[in-house]
Amino acid sequence: KFHGQTLRQQKGLYMETKFKLIIDSFGKDRFKFNEPLKNYTASGIGGPARLFFIVFTQRELVSIVSMCRQLGLPYFLFGTGSKIMISDLGFDGLVIKNRTKNIQTVSVKGKVTKFGVGVEEAVVEVESGVSIKSFVEYLDSQGLETLGFDSMPGSIGGNLFLQRFLQNYAKSIKVLDLKSETVQINVSSLSLKRHIILSAVFKIKTKK
Repeated sequence: KFHGQTLRQQKGLYMETKFKLIIDSFGKDRFKFNEPLKNYTASGIGGPARLFFIVFTQRELVSIVSMCRQLGLPYFLFGTGSKIMISDLGFDGLVIKNRTKNIQTVSVKGKVTKFGVGVEEAVVEVESGVSIKSFVEYLDSQGLETLGFDSMPGSIGGNLFLQRFLQNYAKSIKVLDLKSETVQINVSSLSLKRHIILSAVFKIKTKK
């Protein structure tokens, strides 16, 4: 014992202080406490998260992950919940749901003919929290090819780690590395252990 408290109690108080620091930094109203994770997984399985937080921007995602790392606070990040299984015991830390949602056409490539400018392909940047469904809807609205994407469940971030088909269209990927630095990498350098995907740039051809 130490000053009338066991080491376990000391550790518990230390962790409570860490949780309080992160809650105070982002605002108590942004967090849910003991939130059932079964509400966010495709399987409908998952116990409670001690803390639950939804990020809507890249800046928030980088900030909260970096702070968890600095504090030594256990965290778990996921997107749509289509590819994860969570224990009924839940998670005794911070669970972060990635709902970053920006999609933008960065540039287009085409030929000038007597009929005008014909777009042949576009470079599109998509944030990692965007669902494949939303990505397909955007491509379709821009007259870009969607064949092969529309059958994928989940988000851009999750699928980039798993789907070679999607990786083949990625020109570059913006990630948060283990030093909490934001860097651009090639698909060949992507590592599930070392990187958190923030966004990706895809080269997509127009519909024929």
